[in-house]
Amino acid sequence: MKSRANRRLWIAGRFSGVFALVGLLFTGCGPAEPEAEDAAVSVESTFLTQDWALPRGGPSLSGSIPDEVITAPRIAWSFDAGSPISGDAGIYDGTIYFGTDDGAFIAVDFETGEEIWRFVGEDVFESEPAINEDTVFVGASDGQFYALNRATGEVRWKAEFLDKVTAGANLVTDPATGEPRVLVAGNDGLLRCLNTDDGTEMWSYQTDNLINGSPAMLDDKRVIFGGCDAFLHIVDLENGESIEQYETNAYIPSSVAVYNGIGYSGNYANEVLAFDPGDAGQLWVYSDRQFPFFSSPAVNDGFVYIGSRDKRLHAIDRETGVSAWTFRTSGRVDSSPLAFSDAVVFGSTDGWLYAVDQQNGEELWKMELGESLIASPVFANGRIVIGSQGGVLFSLESGDPEI
Repeated sequence: MKSRANRRLWIAGRFSGVFALVGLLFTGCGPAEPEAEDAAVSVESTFLTQDWALPRGGPSLSGSIPDEVITAPRIAWSFDAGSPISGDAGIYDGTIYFGTDDGAFIAVDFETGEEIWRFVGEDVFESEPAINEDTVFVGASDGQFYALNRATGEVRWKAEFLDKVTAGANLVTDPATGEPRVLVAGNDGLLRCLNTDDGTEMWSYQTDNLINGSPAMLDDKRVIFGGCDAFLHIVDLENGESIEQYETNAYIPSSVAVYNGIGYSGNYANEVLAFDPGDAGQLWVYSDRQFPFFSSPAVNDGFVYIGSRDKRLHAIDRETGVSAWTFRTSGRVDSSPLAFSDAVVFGSTDGWLYAVDQQNGEELWKMELGESLIASPVFANGRIVIGSQGGVLFSLESGDPEI
């Protein structure tokens, strides 16, 4: 895109929050014009991703969705949280949930960005929320893990761990009983399986160092995650017993992504690896420059996409582990990418949100959001949502390409 077009996006982003709100007010008049209302329903039904209820979009943490990327992005609204937003947001049934570095966990309306409720804890909320019909599950840096009433923000129960919780939880089903469970990992090196109703610990699995990533599901019976002990751990969901441990070359600072039963992760040895938790074992190792991968991967049928501290997004052929392309930014890419059906969207510490073509890495659009982006973009119902280190939560939608 030409620099003049980028400038128009930047300017439009500064003022479009007001215009978007006016547009929403007019849209609310739809019942008086049946054709307009029918058209709105038709557009909404085209989005396959309705919610973003779990970290990285689902229990496998693949970070990929079937929808096409938004085009000519504009700011539908922005919400000033007053403190840096380091963790990803969650979206469920018309509400966005996210935490801040000053210990606030906030629910805002998906359409308008108006605050619904605010829970104030005692430390940073960096972990992504996991959400079901009744409850939002989220951990904090003081070691507290909260189950909050989704409608009111009131504490249903909380569990106290020995160290901070920086990774999002996963919601699963016990394969033996069919009961709902929540998996949560902490910097105390423990993976815990809790009863979603009251927080009772069903089992725990001890590692030798802290765990920064969320646990991913390989299938309905096995959990995989990495940690600062440099191991990939595969654990039985029913009882928490170790199935397999695989030693890598350095600690794993983020979540493992699973696609078709294969785990993909980056590490601090400047590597990305593909691991088959069975007889095949390690399938390939990718290494480019001497910079670590702190981003979690996004994986689809063709590629593994992952950000690096070399200021690039890397696209790796999923079958061979060979580089397909790289895209350079002006800052670190710790923000985990989101793979649409046609594009990859990711943030950078340079303050820009980028969308690039999946096949060749060519820039489709970029949008300046003012401050460093460490949190990852999430998507539901036609909107990309991301928070910035400037303390602003942005909701982006497709705009008019002629503006």
